[in-house]
Amino acid sequence: MRRPATPDLPLAPRSLLRRGRSGIHGSGVYARVAIPAGHRIIEYTGERITKAESERREAARVARIRRGLDSSTFIFDLNTRHDLDGRRGGNLSRFINHSCEPNCRAEQDRGRIWIIAERDIAAGEEVTFDYGFPYSDWRNNPCRCGSPTCAGFIVNRGQRWRVRRIHGPV
Repeated sequence: MRRPATPDLPLAPRSLLRRGRSGIHGSGVYARVAIPAGHRIIEYTGERITKAESERREAARVARIRRGLDSSTFIFDLNTRHDLDGRRGGNLSRFINHSCEPNCRAEQDRGRIWIIAERDIAAGEEVTFDYGFPYSDWRNNPCRCGSPTCAGFIVNRGQRWRVRRIHGPV
């Protein structure tokens, strides 16, 4: 059940969040203040692109990975025709890292994607959500979240057992 935003919390995402170095991966997003469960924290924004363009950009990202380069993904599935690329036109939300035990969830509402607190988040805590990548892409997305339930690769929760069976414990 969704709880409404707490009225005494600042509304601007920059007053709720800050960017900083992350122990998970590169940059991360941290809570400046305590954020209650159910609070709509920030909208995930970016360039609206077609699925074909999204596939082209993902293929280029995978090619960078195969050359040994670190390549983050900022593309978010929007609907059957379009995706959002946070690398272009995105905001602070593009730096929110994946975790297999996240404190937030991504929720679509009328064509917009919101990051919502799953539980209470302490001031100073890194904000995370589960990217939920499909099983078919698991090899291209190593996970560094460090949680006890981590499969070592970013894949949706219901498919992590398959990765563990192939890859073994992390």
